Formats: sequence, C-alpha cells, structure tokens
Amino acid sequence: MAQWLERLCMAVCNGLSSSGYENVYFHKPNDIYANNRKLGSVYVGMQDDVIVANGTLYRSLDISTMLRALRVPKEKLTVDGIHAAGLHFTTLQKQSTADLVHLKQSLARFIAQMCNLETLVHTPWIDSVSHSPRGGHEQFREPDHDRTYSGFLATSGGVLHGSMTLDDELRISSAKIGGNVYVRPHHLFKKIQSVWYGASEGEISQRLENLLYDLRWEMSGFTPGHVTKLFHRLFERNRIAQQLAITASAANSFMVHDPDGAMDAMEIAAQAEAVLVPYCAKPAWCKWRHKDGCSRCGKCDVGDIYDLAGRQGLKVTTVKNFEHLQQTLKTLKVQDTRCYIGMCCNNFYIKHEDAFRAADIPALLLDIAGANCYDLLQEQEAYSGKFIAESAIDLEVAAKVINIAHQSNACH
Repeated sequence: MAQWLERLCMAVCNGLSSSGYENVYFHKPNDIYANNRKLGSVYVGMQDDVIVANGTLYRSLDISTMLRALRVPKEKLTVDGIHAAGLHFTTLQKQSTADLVHLKQSLARFIAQMCNLETLVHTPWIDSVSHSPRGGHEQFREPDHDRTYSGFLATSGGVLHGSMTLDDELRISSAKIGGNVYVRPHHLFKKIQSVWYGASEGEISQRLENLLYDLRWEMSGFTPGHVTKLFHRLFERNRIAQQLAITASAANSFMVHDPDGAMDAMEIAAQAEAVLVPYCAKPAWCKWRHKDGCSRCGKCDVGDIYDLAGRQGLKVTTVKNFEHLQQTLKTLKVQDTRCYIGMCCNNFYIKHEDAFRAADIPALLLDIAGANCYDLLQEQEAYSGKFIAESAIDLEVAAKVINIAHQSNACH
C-alpha cells in the first residue's frame, strides 16, 4: 500500500505541476504539499486484488469544521490550534489561478498513465457541499466488565488501540482492535479478533501466525508483532490488577514505556529511581504549583507522593512544562537512571511518545484523571505552564507502585 500511495501521490503532483502549480511535492505517507503547505491527501484501500483510491485537493477551507469532521485530537481545537492548522494548510486558489477544468483533465491524464489505464469518465467539480455538523468525537469504547482491559501502542505506522474481556479461565471472550493505521484486507482486524476468541495469552501469537499464513495481508508501518505486543500488555494488566489488588479500570491507567521491549510494568516499577509528577495535579492555589518542589503540607495528593517517595529514597520532580520535561529526561539519562515512574494523561503520552523514546529510559506512566488540558482544549496553556485547572492522581494506585520501587531498592 505504501508503494501505491507514493505512485498515486506522484501522479497527482505531476498533474498539478503540469497545470502551473509550483513547488509541489509528495510528503510521506500520503500527503500533497505546495510551497511547504498541505494541499491535499490520497488514501487507498485494498480488498482481494482491487485497489480503491480516494484523493482530496482543497479548493477552500473552513479549518474549524474540517478539524472536527476529521476527528482530530481535542488538543488541536483550541483557538491557537485552529490558527496553527490554518498555517499548515493551503488551497488551490491560493497557489495558482490555473483553470480548474484543465487541472481536472491533467490529473486524470497523469493518474491514468501511472496506472496504465484509460480515462473513461470525466466527472464535474463539486461546487458546493451542504452538511450538518454533528458534535462529539467517536471514541474507542470498551464494555463494562470486571475483567475488561484496554490500552494502546504507538508505532511508526500509527497508534494501535486494543480492548479485550477475559473469562474465568483467563481466555479472551471478546476482543477489539483499531487504530489510525493502514491494513489489508480491510477486515483484517476483525479476522484477528475472531481467531483470538477463546485464546489464552500463550496462544495468541500462534493463532495469529496461522491466520496470516494463508492470507494476503499487509500492515503499513507496523507488524503482527506490534498487535500481539499490545495484547500481551492487556493480559499484563490483569496480572497487575491481581498483584496490586486494584480494579481493571485502575490497571488500564498504566502505560508502559519500554524502549527495548524487555521489561514489564512491575519490573520497571521495581527498578524505578525517580518519580515525575505534573504541575497540573497541584492545587491552583498552591504557591508550589508552578515550581519544582513541594512544602508537603498534606493538603493534596502531590504532597503525599512527595512525602511517600521522599521517605523511600526516590527523587520526585514536578514537571513544570514540556520543555522542563525534556530537560528532566535528559538529566535522568545523564545520571544513568535505570527506570522512573511518571504521571501524565494518555493524550499527552500519545502525542509526545517521541520525547519519551528519545530519553531511552524505561518508564511506568500512570494516567491522570479529572480536568486536563486536552479535555478543556487548553493545550497551549499547559505547554507553557499556565494551565489553571486541576488534574487528579489516583493516590492509592500511585502509592502501591511507589512501594514496589521502595521494596526493591531496600533489597539492593
């Protein structure tokens, strides 16, 4: 699929250039740019031996409506986010005064040449579109069950999401796989979900291998190993829930960042030497909210974590903003920190997984609850350290994780 995307995008670029558009180029995996701004995209789907391609070039843009229609993350829907998106995109009319009828013919000619096909039908340009925006974003939902575990895994091909429910014998009674990724055939994830029904953790790799052996399949930018890795993480959540005596929902708040893929959550916790907490979990009235430190007055969960971790020999740092996080991670790397425990919302981790990966330190991250900058559309304020709402830390879960680190350090 990556090859077809590139070939189709290059055909579109050639069609644009032939019609007088300048500085047009293909940006992997599927975007068309003109003068360093996004002018459109091409998408492909594959079923059996049939390729279905769909392309979009922008004639005009309503940025706010477009971002909502495309279900982009909420953090991009702030005033600053919408303005930034507007600087990222461009339109045909801004790039050239070329005749659109000629452009249509040029595009059809170059795409047909690339595919070694004839152009059979000339379709008219659509001059107007009526729409009724529908609010809300479709989320990856999980059923309500005592042993339902969900999570995600960032890959170079996109973010994979998974959810599963275990029966009394710890076998999969239901599973769901999704993500902003390219796969073929289009129902590949449904096939995987089906063959995994009734599987134990030790059986999922072999069942997936058997399925793919007789199937023409493709995963663009990720592998079957990533899918099984995600579900091993979900099985791990069950063990975490049992070991720490917490609910499945609490176990779902764990995010394992392991660059080498060799450690599980409890191993990382056991070797942790530092704890990172977000400033947004401190009370808005606290004079320490935007400072790295804590008076340990006992009036908030962050103070309790400082007290608990401090008494057990773990260094605690309040992350004041994104730049401070990058600086802190670099410092931990220089100090040869084995592992660390952190707290942040999953939206932040997904968006900035590359920053955690660059630090190259295993981490066990706990999702925070309550008001966060992504839900309140105040991402820019949060990055600069000016977010005023308060997030919440599950103190009971955090204390149990910190205690694991203390027990291990005491043994050393």
